[in-house]
Amino acid sequence: MKSINSRFLTLTLAGLLSAASASALAAQSMPGATRGAPATPSGAPSLKTYDSNGDGKISIEEFKPQGGQEQAFREGDVNQDKSLSSDEFLKKDKPGTNRY
Repeated sequence: MKSINSRFLTLTLAGLLSAASASALAAQSMPGATRGAPATPSGAPSLKTYDSNGDGKISIEEFKPQGGQEQAFREGDVNQDKSLSSDEFLKKDKPGTNRY
């Protein structure tokens, strides 16, 4: 009887550890689920961080709640279409360009 109880305890603990590990790995692979925002290789936030509706561009309504300043948005909106394309957004990370 003692052998069955120790095996059951061992299997139960192994199962709990597996579940905890799987949960932690799943949380890391989900965008926005980890602490902080998804980042580019330079460490700056990515377009997906700001693009809450997933249309591939950033409106001022998406930009400001993430801490973006309206003046920086206007300066970055080179073609003045009231949205930042991925190209306009990425230019902010290049040396000598505006930083939001």
